[in-house]
Amino acid sequence: MNNLTSDSIEPLKNCKLPLSSFSFIGFFGAPGCGKTTQLQNVADTIVQWSKLTTYDLDNPTICNGEISHYIFMSPSTQTDNTLNHKDNKILLEATDENVLKLVDSIYKMNERFYICTLAIQNFLRQVAKDIYEEKYSSKDSNLNQLNIKSILQNHPQYKLILICLDQLEQFKREYPELRYKETNKQILQVLSDITSNKVSSFESRFTFGLSESSNSKSIVKEFDGFMIRRPKIILIIDDQTGSRLFRDVGNDLYRIVSKRRHQSLFYIGVSIHSPGALQIGYKTIMNSFLLFRGIPIEKLKDIYGTIQSLDSVDFDVKSFIELYNQYTGYYETDMTKKEQYRFNFLYIQSQPQTSIWFKFDKQIK
Repeated sequence: MNNLTSDSIEPLKNCKLPLSSFSFIGFFGAPGCGKTTQLQNVADTIVQWSKLTTYDLDNPTICNGEISHYIFMSPSTQTDNTLNHKDNKILLEATDENVLKLVDSIYKMNERFYICTLAIQNFLRQVAKDIYEEKYSSKDSNLNQLNIKSILQNHPQYKLILICLDQLEQFKREYPELRYKETNKQILQVLSDITSNKVSSFESRFTFGLSESSNSKSIVKEFDGFMIRRPKIILIIDDQTGSRLFRDVGNDLYRIVSKRRHQSLFYIGVSIHSPGALQIGYKTIMNSFLLFRGIPIEKLKDIYGTIQSLDSVDFDVKSFIELYNQYTGYYETDMTKKEQYRFNFLYIQSQPQTSIWFKFDKQIK
């Protein structure tokens, strides 16, 4: 409430919210109080913030770089649910079925990245560096004339390189938004040579190193210079319609939210009409923001006056109510001036006690 001024009764205008990586934020309040707007403002800030960081292929599990997926779910969203992009967002109707599909797809993508792609990519990059040292770095001019196929034949551990390139290419085709430019010139040169006409025995380069039991043909035509980055996901669920979404699929959502660091959920935002719609699990791990619009002072006193545990070093109930009285025109006798005092205010409760939620929910309704 430090942003309240006598000439500008808009405490949300300059309000600063604490943001952090892998945060889980919930906005609660009556219709029209600005929940969705604030939710999207935070998401847009996260998007811009992410552009200030750079992803590092040498440290692939660190969640740096730009946002790779911006998912916006709402019961009121009209979409064909094919993950089409609009304004750099993936819009989905927030139904039970779509929530379960989304949760499953996030699990699948991250599992493949960690178990499959990450191991393959690390192997390819390390082998490429080793080959570069042997083929390109030697001062022996004769060694420089050796083609890569000869080197691979002399090093059986390198025979998997084409198989790995195939699998990496398949992942890039399935998740093109996760392609990330390789900048190491040594790796680029070696992988380009392996998959280009520079390698002798052009016909054999697609089958060399493939297991005898494999009948599949290589899909790698030429290395495109891209590796794979870790996903970095924004997930917004705007359930302002008062649906039973969180109650019917709440357990599935809660499991992935509680694992958000491992599932690359860099920011999760929830907009909902009432805290009572959430399960206890959510209430213990989210940072909560309670918004109100033009709430009568009587109800405000009822809410804050009956929840003594809200008092803290930084927030005093009596002082807050007095500020609210002053800046909402509670003492104004001219009714024609009352309307100018209608405004939003925000109370921040970071990871609140569960008992507070029930009292808030009962009073706000």
